[in-house]
Amino acid sequence: MPTYVTLFHWTDQGRTKAKDLAARYADGQQRIKAAGGKEVGTWVVMGQYDMVSVIEAPNDEAVAKIALSIAGRGNASTETMRAFTLDEVQKLV
Repeated sequence: MPTYVTLFHWTDQGRTKAKDLAARYADGQQRIKAAGGKEVGTWVVMGQYDMVSVIEAPNDEAVAKIALSIAGRGNASTETMRAFTLDEVQKLV
């Protein structure tokens, strides 16, 4: 399955609801599973972004569905990138 990296910026709403992060994370996991995806890992990070998540999903459409459903809750804005393994790149070149 293709791999995707998502960078999260918490909104003001998301920051004020930081105590609910565990529940928000669990909800996100359900959304990933419902779209046919699988989490590789999720981390709260320091620096320009607040969280980073790596998932595997069947296709771009499934990832867009996940991102839109998460962003629609108003707690975060996201930026998602398709990540290619070296083997995948070798096939492209």
